[in-house]
Amino acid sequence: MKQLRIVYNTGELSQTGRPIVRRNNIDVEDSVDSTKAVQAAQIIEGLTNYTIQEVYLIVTTQVM
Repeated sequence: MKQLRIVYNTGELSQTGRPIVRRNNIDVEDSVDSTKAVQAAQIIEGLTNYTIQEVYLIVTTQVM
């Protein structure tokens, strides 16, 4: 199983002056590689009001 985790910068700052971020996890097909993950994130970024700060492709392997 794979997930695409996108971390958005909201453009706002916390009381301590640090950027406020939002995270979104999306289940994706096992065939998604890093290139496809970046492409998907760029498409999603175009549909939001936030700037993408980080993108992760997470692979979960069941061991038991």
